[in-house]
Amino acid sequence: MEESLSDICSKLWELDKNRFEKGRDYKINLKDSGKGAKLFSYVDVKKLANTPTYQAFLQLLDNYESETSVPEEVTAGKINKSRAFLNRCLETDVMKKAHSFLLSKGLAPQGYKKAFKEKLYDLWFELHSRKGQDGTRRDVSAFEHTFVGETCGGQVIGFHNWVQLYEEERQGCLRYKRCKPQACDDRIITIDFTWDNNNKTFGSFFLGTSPEFELAIYTVCFLARPKKSNPETLVILGNKRAHIITKPVKSCEDHIGTCYPKLPEAFPPIQGRIQIPRSHDVHIPIDSEDDEELEDQPEKIRVIIPKNQLPSRNGEVPIAIDHDEDFLRRRHDRKPTKDPCCIIL
Repeated sequence: MEESLSDICSKLWELDKNRFEKGRDYKINLKDSGKGAKLFSYVDVKKLANTPTYQAFLQLLDNYESETSVPEEVTAGKINKSRAFLNRCLETDVMKKAHSFLLSKGLAPQGYKKAFKEKLYDLWFELHSRKGQDGTRRDVSAFEHTFVGETCGGQVIGFHNWVQLYEEERQGCLRYKRCKPQACDDRIITIDFTWDNNNKTFGSFFLGTSPEFELAIYTVCFLARPKKSNPETLVILGNKRAHIITKPVKSCEDHIGTCYPKLPEAFPPIQGRIQIPRSHDVHIPIDSEDDEELEDQPEKIRVIIPKNQLPSRNGEVPIAIDHDEDFLRRRHDRKPTKDPCCIIL
């Protein structure tokens, strides 16, 4: 029987033998965010230091300039660290299973240790240009953005890995602020924090998962997602639903832009009103590139107005939008635009 994308993601979860278990290998405190409070009250540092993939992963965290305006310097030493990390990941059952699945779909090369490693390197570590650049300045990689994080204009963008979260908090560079309770469970958390005085709003993280698992599941979901226009993949991890978000770079659809997990409950439906033109099928454009704190939000929300729901004289109809309330309010607080689709709360 042919494996589905959801099946393989569940299998990758089962194969993640290097995962840290909550209560045994780490402890977190989501409720206390006062002065001096720590998100991680305990992490098994010996396990972190002695597990090969974690060892290699930790070596990569100081490879990058966090500020987007500072060009990345590519050196032989940095390249060797990246390849050493991939070598360690390729030794695990998680990555072997990911390759086997992708190979069966014609999405990965036959050679495992060489050809597949080169594909992974190209996907995750090759530098690419951001949207709006002329293509000559290549200053960001999928690995840096997703696993390490970047800063721009006082905001944190990317930064979706729990080990990096722990390391930066341990070094005193990161302060946990609060969580979004409906978007947290034993596998995934969604939190606000500051990193070197830069703000991150509602950043999502796996908890305890190994670097090889995250690399594998993001790679599989990015390459095998059925609809390239839809960045979300619904999966079952530990008998519970989750969404894996894998977005391409705007300037190059073949490169990964950002990846992160989220719970289905992360963005519950809310009520609002919308002014619409004479069409029942409306798109609300969202310029996420203009607001870096919203860079993990979708580019547009599609709203379908039922045919029996006619607009009032001023063109307004009540709607329920399945999205984040704070995000909607931030949109509402902006200056009115000429676009006919504006949210009215």
